[in-house]
This record gives sequence, structure tokens and C-alpha cells, in this order.
Amino acid sequence: MAHLLAAARAAFDDEDFDESLQILDDAMCEIERAEPSPQRDALVVKLLGQRSETLMKCGLAQEALDDAARALSMDADDVEALLRSGVAMMSLDDAPGAVVALERATALEASGTSRRATCARWLERARAKVAESSGARSSDSVGCGSDAKAGERYKRTWYQSDTHATVEVFARGVAADSVTVDLSENGDDLRLTIDALTDDDGSARTYDPYVLNLRLYAPVHCDGGSVSISPAKVEIRMRKRVPGQWRDLERREAGGLAHSVTVAHVLPTNSPTIAPRDKRSAKDWDALERELADELADEKQEGDAALNELFQKIYANADDDTRRAMNKSFIESNGTVLSTDWTDVGSRDVAPEAP
Repeated sequence: MAHLLAAARAAFDDEDFDESLQILDDAMCEIERAEPSPQRDALVVKLLGQRSETLMKCGLAQEALDDAARALSMDADDVEALLRSGVAMMSLDDAPGAVVALERATALEASGTSRRATCARWLERARAKVAESSGARSSDSVGCGSDAKAGERYKRTWYQSDTHATVEVFARGVAADSVTVDLSENGDDLRLTIDALTDDDGSARTYDPYVLNLRLYAPVHCDGGSVSISPAKVEIRMRKRVPGQWRDLERREAGGLAHSVTVAHVLPTNSPTIAPRDKRSAKDWDALERELADELADEKQEGDAALNELFQKIYANADDDTRRAMNKSFIESNGTVLSTDWTDVGSRDVAPEAP
């Protein structure tokens, strides 16, 4: 598998991104047929990180984010996956999400490495984009007054495994007692409320709560989930009633989330991540193995025939002692030794040699 990674990297360095992607897709299909193990999972994470980088070069930001999210579902501290997630989010105009991923990547990566420097550069860009967006929103608020919608205040994303769905709302500096999460009795409607003072004069007690209502794609358990609040975001983790992959976070006929939301689907490890593309088709590894076996068999037959012809010529032109040595050594060794030196084999038994 290491040679496939090296080949994919070589194609990437040559800017043959389509070929690099083909190699990585084939490698992923191959490794997903292997038995689960820590070593296999680590290799899957590495493959996903490299493929995410290549997908970005092909202009497929959402697919790049999908690969990075899947890698993070297997190893939440993988720096490469965090970096690729941040880069993809930047391309998808999710600068707040990129900041979260890149801050963690920068913190985890050792100082003095080129990857640490790359993480830091992207983090600087993401923070600048957030600051720029915040300034634009402030200007818009002055013109729109109270008409600005609270529901558009924060960016959000989501990801999933077969058993859980997780929603992240990138609200900074939120106090735990200002967050309320409610699930309907059927577990198919989620309501998140974040209370926050919006007036500079706290005594005015003017509240403008952020309210997020989601009609979930499928019901979840009302217990078995969790709500985590950090300085950067609010994370809601829900346990699916029926294990499996959701096609979307919300039930909506047209599919897809609002334009301001980044979707990060995480596919199960036993499923191909990317649908076949027109320009690339997965290699038939079984057919290749059969072809290789046939070639090796043909080479062996050709080699045996040439060797037999050589021995026949030697025997035909040899003297009596040479012929006796050849016959004796070949018969006593069960065909594993062929000697032409009668003085060596004439006075001893010729033992078979291991193949």
C-alpha cells in the first residue's frame, strides 16, 4: 500500500491530479476489503487526508471536506485531516468552522515543522476572513436595523457516523446557562436557543436570542445524546434511532441545507466515499492479479523450456563421466541438483536441496 501512496504523491507533485485521485480511489477500495484493525484504520485516515488534498486541487471542495470529516471521525486528533478540513471550509465560505479546525491543527502539530507553518498560514487567512465578515455584518445591521434575522448569526456544520449525528454551531463565548436544547417527543424536531444581550447597556435587558429549528432527517433518541459548550462552539450530539447514513441533516424535498451551512457527511468505512467519475474508473484488482499470475506462469514455462534445452545440449556433447554425474545427481536429489563433476558426486549420495 505504501507504494500506492508514493505513486499518488508523485502524480500529485507532477500536477496530474486526476491520476493521483485514481490511484487513491483504487487504494481505498483495496484497503476497505481488508479486515478491520488499528493499522488498517490508521492507513485509511492517511489515505483520506491525501485524497482530500487532491480533491481540493480538482476543485471538489465539498468532497474534500467529506473525506476530512470521515478521517476525523476515525481520529479526531489527526493534524492532516484537521488541516484539510480547514482548507475545504475556507473554500466553502465557512471561515468560522475553518478557524476552529485550524486552531486545533496548529495546537497539535509540533513546533518548527513545515506543516505547522502551513496550518498557521491558513489560520491567519481564516481569522482575517472572519474579521472581514464580522465588519460587513456590522455595516449591514446599521442599514437594516431590527430586520436582521437572528437565525443567520452563526455558521454551523454537521457530520455523522452510522449511529450518531452531530451539529456544531460556531457561537463564540456562549455561557452554558444561556443555551437550551429541546427535542420533540418523537425525536424528529430539534430546537436550539442561545440567549444573549445585544444592547451595550446591560441594564436595558434587551435580548435577541438565536433560535435554530431543525426538522431532522430521521428520529433520534431523546436520551443517549450530549450537549457540549466550548469557547468556540456549541456541539449537539444525537443518537440515531435507526443506525445508518442520512442523506441530509434535515427533511426537505429539494435536499441540501441552507446556503450558509456546510454539510460534512461522514460515510461508513465499508462504503466507497466518492462516486465514480466519468474520466476515471476503478481498477479490477482481481483481474489484474489473474493477469499477473498468467504472465508469471508463461515466464516460468518459457524459462523451464530454455533450461531443459540447455541441459540437453550439455548432455549430448558430454563425456561418459559427465553424463554419469548428471544422471546420478539428478536422480538422487529428486531433481533438485544437476552436477557435471563425477569426482564430486561419484563417491557420495547427493541429498535433495530445499526449494
